[in-house]
Amino acid sequence: MKNSDKSTNPQVRRTHDLMLDAAGSLLSLGGPEAVTHLRVAAEAGVARATVYRHWPNRADILLDLLRRGANLDLVPPAADLAIEERVAGVLRGFAGALNGQSGQTLSAMIGLAEWDDDVFAALERMTQFGPKMLRNVLAACVEAGELVADTDLDLLADRLIGPLYLRRLLYHDEITDTYVEALVAATLVPQVPI
Repeated sequence: MKNSDKSTNPQVRRTHDLMLDAAGSLLSLGGPEAVTHLRVAAEAGVARATVYRHWPNRADILLDLLRRGANLDLVPPAADLAIEERVAGVLRGFAGALNGQSGQTLSAMIGLAEWDDDVFAALERMTQFGPKMLRNVLAACVEAGELVADTDLDLLADRLIGPLYLRRLLYHDEITDTYVEALVAATLVPQVPI
């Protein structure tokens, strides 16, 4: 189903949201194995074919859950902010998603991706959002002379985002603004030109 159909037709949008709510509930209660087309249909009170029309496979359902919780309509930070605030702003948005249901969904998807090519492909598509936005912000900082010219942007982005994943997905700790600010300060200091 085309995204434009989902967003412009109120009945289709309500059905889509109802099924996504059902999928989120199933994930919370039973893990990723509980999120099947049949169970989503039963939980939402719709035909299984309706679920398949919205999501051809389970990975698409999980990706939509991740998108919903991650607020992927993130707006890049204003260029007039200090570098630390721009980077921290992107990371706070990412952390907010990880602290919510998206963290649970992402955790489920990471586990499944090892054996499910569709889930792996869905996770790869996720790199178009938070990580890519952070890399773009860092690239703009290099262009503006706020970071050293030979900064390895991929490595720096990994060094900033990696601890968020570690803290949320392995330690099961909430990612606080204080943590994000400390992470940004500790990671950016060696990269800022003197």
